[in-house]
Amino acid sequence: MPSPTISDSSSRKRRLDDLDDYHASSAEPDTPLDDATPRPGRFLQSQQILQTQPLGWIPYSVERGRDTPSVSSRASSHSVATSSRSGRSKQDSASNRSSPSKQLRNAEMNDTGFTVGSFVLEPQPESLRKLRIELRDFGAGYGVCPASMKDEMLAKDPELPRYAFDNTEAPCPSASTMPPFDWVEDLVRRANKCRIDRECEASWNGDVHAPILEQVFRAGRFSSIDMVDFRWCPTAQILQSFRPQKAPTKMVDFCVFVCPGEGTSEESAIKNLCQKRPGQSINHTDLGNFCKHPIVLSIETKRPGEHGDNATLQIGTWHSAQWRSLRYEQNRSSRSIEFLPGIIIQGHEWRFVASVLDVSGKCQLLEAVALGNTGSTLGVYSLMASLQRLRRWIKEEYWQAFVSDILI
Repeated sequence: MPSPTISDSSSRKRRLDDLDDYHASSAEPDTPLDDATPRPGRFLQSQQILQTQPLGWIPYSVERGRDTPSVSSRASSHSVATSSRSGRSKQDSASNRSSPSKQLRNAEMNDTGFTVGSFVLEPQPESLRKLRIELRDFGAGYGVCPASMKDEMLAKDPELPRYAFDNTEAPCPSASTMPPFDWVEDLVRRANKCRIDRECEASWNGDVHAPILEQVFRAGRFSSIDMVDFRWCPTAQILQSFRPQKAPTKMVDFCVFVCPGEGTSEESAIKNLCQKRPGQSINHTDLGNFCKHPIVLSIETKRPGEHGDNATLQIGTWHSAQWRSLRYEQNRSSRSIEFLPGIIIQGHEWRFVASVLDVSGKCQLLEAVALGNTGSTLGVYSLMASLQRLRRWIKEEYWQAFVSDILI
């Protein structure tokens, strides 16, 4: 775990007023460091563009013109900005105190917010539909246990269903990609202890959720298997340029990201692009190495029994900001990224969600598919198989789409 900084301490102090939501007032100003070349709001230069480009938006904290403002203009702008920040701070405080239902309603009504839909009812890209069906089957336990370990596992847990081993539609995971049965049993005991003793969210994150992510995305405790890794990031805030209007900032607990190899063309392209982006970050947040490593999968966690709307609100707000970050260069014609994946964890249960852009360009969060759980050994193996499938999707599909849309 990284050492706490002054910024982290400040964030924790603010969160004492609202521990459940990990709310904070706002991200740091994210204007480019070069004052001589302030970045313009490039996409709404006329009413005509506003009418013809529904995805257009003006970054909130970015200068509007390329010309360097005069001293008097800067002084006036500073006064207005100070007043604006004060007003936003009061709005944030009021928003944080309002119920999740009211905040979700505000997100639905706001053009820069998001709506909530269902995988069952809403249209979705074919690539998302196929992935969702695979995850559904893994979540139900079909073919998630290594066939080579069948006799050993049934001897230790006779209640394991036979369909966990004999799925003929997809190959069973090999023993080398799954944790030992004893490890799974220990994890299940710890997770159930967290549930029975009503332990805090930090206990769930550190003792249950993080070890599962390590098993899937890392070769050991500290080193990643390949270019895909994860971070615990409860203090990562949305940059003001991408933050939804009239909404408090929202954060998530874990993010899975892609780390391009050193010296690769992708790493060089990201470095060059960051020089022109808000916060000099490739993402919608500038925490740590998120500045240079594209976020793919975002995870929000809650204790058992907490209000589920809070998690939906946090993931939806986070995704809507991520979509604006991905569409920052709107003159690009490539649109290979069709959806963004997310996971909501509540106690034992892990659920897959995904966001798409509707016909108007607004983020729509689709819910939900069960990925597995930590309440039983079968639930953990289901979860491991689901996460391994998502890891493979990130490497084989999302990364190529990101390179096509953003880096080329």
